[in-house]
Amino acid sequence: MATSVMSAAARAAPARIGRVGGLGFRRAVAAVRVPVRSGLPKVAAVRAAPMTTAGKAKKLPKNAGAKAKTRKSASKRFKITASGKVLHRRPGKAHLNGKKTTERKTRLSGMRRIGKAQLPLVKGCLPYQKKYLK
Repeated sequence: MATSVMSAAARAAPARIGRVGGLGFRRAVAAVRVPVRSGLPKVAAVRAAPMTTAGKAKKLPKNAGAKAKTRKSASKRFKITASGKVLHRRPGKAHLNGKKTTERKTRLSGMRRIGKAQLPLVKGCLPYQKKYLK
């Protein structure tokens, strides 16, 4: 095993880096007081109310939060029929098709209905299509 020789100053240096006045880093930062300038006015966060066409402010419902976002990847992968069925492409036809028979490739070309277990996942990804899904 190789040994290394360090000077006394080099050995003490690592101990001083993390300690400020015997405190840990977080306590040392918390102990520093920053003076607050009282000349600046306090600014309160104001939520802008949406405007209607007449220019009057419309009241927001109490539960108004962020709008649900559609996952664009899901909207491109799934097709919802008029009757509410959710279809998807069959996997396995993207590459290595030379060894697959024509019958198999034809079968993989079609759309297939997703399983019942996957339906809640699709509903979560497509929040504005929930009412149309069956």
